[in-house]
Amino acid sequence: MIVIDTSIAFKWFNTVEPGFEKAISLLEQHLQQKETILVPDLLIYELTNAWTTKTSLTYKEVSKNLLLLERVKLKIQPVSFNLCRKASQLAKKYHLSVYDAIYAVIAKENKCYLYTADAKFKSKTNLAFIRVIQ
Repeated sequence: MIVIDTSIAFKWFNTVEPGFEKAISLLEQHLQQKETILVPDLLIYELTNAWTTKTSLTYKEVSKNLLLLERVKLKIQPVSFNLCRKASQLAKKYHLSVYDAIYAVIAKENKCYLYTADAKFKSKTNLAFIRVIQ
């Protein structure tokens, strides 16, 4: 099992993104059932927001991307009060957003790697289970 954050899922839909090939490789492993990708439900909100506000995608394109994402059948963990408490503690310790910390807590609790394209996030925490794809 691995955890990916929104920056990795975003790459799946944009072939010109740096690290596209590595991100797609993670997805292919999931689709071939060689690796399970676990994400918080937060990823769906963040990805939809990024497509809607940070790209020139139309509503139809965003909707299509959401349908494609749904078909991937990621393992989705609901965000809970307990998870938010733990994320808040980690965020305070490392000066992170709670959003970023949620991914780290999920990876830590599941004893697996967290893949991100956010090198700054990795450098702030220096947590051994975080892997950066760029």
